[in-house]
Amino acid sequence: MAEEIRADAVFKEGMRFDGVSGRAGTVAPIDFAADGQSLGGFAPLELLLASLAGCSGQVVVGLLKRMGQEVGGLTVRARGAKKEIHPKVLVSIELEFEFRGGRLDGASVEKALALSEERFCPVWAMLKGGTPIKATYRLVAG
Repeated sequence: MAEEIRADAVFKEGMRFDGVSGRAGTVAPIDFAADGQSLGGFAPLELLLASLAGCSGQVVVGLLKRMGQEVGGLTVRARGAKKEIHPKVLVSIELEFEFRGGRLDGASVEKALALSEERFCPVWAMLKGGTPIKATYRLVAG
């Protein structure tokens, strides 16, 4: 039997919803803005990119720790290119992993990234079938 997970979207006002975690009850504001309006939260595709960045980052940190590597800091930047016509889906995604400090070697980072893509990050696994995802990394001292 498949494990069920749950999340809710609760309408607030305008085009704003609160995304609510079914597990923790944590709230993430989700908003859609017509041209020129400011957002009161994540746009839906931004939240999707943040999910990919967070999932892949968690997997990579966990794998690197298991490999005996020391991660001082990590920022995962996710950028997507959208179609210009509806549905404005993502046609490509770039992930940049910026490691700061710690003790890391490039071969271990490359292995962890490959395992995240191929085996352990469910968000990456779901997206890569329909959207090309390119991952790069940088090791920054200090």
